[in-house]
Amino acid sequence: MIFLDLLFPQKTNCILCGKVIREGKICLDCESNLPFIVGNKCVICGKPIIDGDKCHDCMEIKHVFTRSISPFEYDDTIKSLIARFKYYKERSLAEFFAEYMYKYIKEDGVEFDTIVPVPLHRTKLDERGYNQSELLARELSYRFDVIMSKPLRRIKNTKSQTELKREERMKNLKGAFKVVYADLVKDKIVLLVDDVLTTGSTLDECAKVLKESGAKDVFAATIATGRNV
Repeated sequence: MIFLDLLFPQKTNCILCGKVIREGKICLDCESNLPFIVGNKCVICGKPIIDGDKCHDCMEIKHVFTRSISPFEYDDTIKSLIARFKYYKERSLAEFFAEYMYKYIKEDGVEFDTIVPVPLHRTKLDERGYNQSELLARELSYRFDVIMSKPLRRIKNTKSQTELKREERMKNLKGAFKVVYADLVKDKIVLLVDDVLTTGSTLDECAKVLKESGAKDVFAATIATGRNV
């Protein structure tokens, strides 16, 4: 079988344009057009900025997490891919996203003891069948050779955050998360994983309960972050 694979390499299709490619999930042309975050970016939330070291939002808001790292801006292309990943059961996209997340986290030089996914409430998990953040965290665990742990539970089935402003999001998320295995994070540096950072409210609420349970520090990693909140 291996010999046949060498003679006749398996081909696949680009996840964006559909062109036949020999390896990977995306053709070189489509990859070159992805909205990678390059150049100057906020040292806290990772959003692209023109100058300085912090974006306008992070100058006004004190986040609980120390820093968040994302490879992509949240444009229409990435938004569509994340929707396919979250809602249309394209679980293999976890590998695609995690590879870029891994590169950016490694370049940033962040070190951590455990990787923790942002949890879904049981109701939403039953509807979807999987937690996209857990799939990403698992892929990052393989790449960094750092254990993934699941100390967090989402105990409040919150309404969608999509149309809410930051203050409304914070109120919506209050009391939504609980640490049920404190020994997994006590005195440890945590890498908290989610799909998208918008206002950072979800990451802040998770980081808060993790720190209250003894986590030494909390960094975050997401697929994408928006330029504007």
